[in-house]
Amino acid sequence: MRKIHRFRRDMARDEGMQELFDELNALRAALSDAYTRFDTATEPELVDACVYEINAAQSRYNYQIRLIKDAGGEAAFKAYSEREGEAWV
Repeated sequence: MRKIHRFRRDMARDEGMQELFDELNALRAALSDAYTRFDTATEPELVDACVYEINAAQSRYNYQIRLIKDAGGEAAFKAYSEREGEAWV
């Protein structure tokens, strides 16, 4: 069965660039999940763990953005961000 890419863009026809965007989407979902866990955590230890998880996810997300821009995808990333309402850049 073929995997459907929700954010496949014309600007990412290059297989390598598409992989970078796919990873960015996965990291975006992981960051969203971390925020959801933070919002529902009630114990102080869990809140601390969620804060560390959010910081780690943000670091990985920012690193992936830098990889995309370094790969010559700065224009592609800008178009992607504008279309998806990028909030974490």
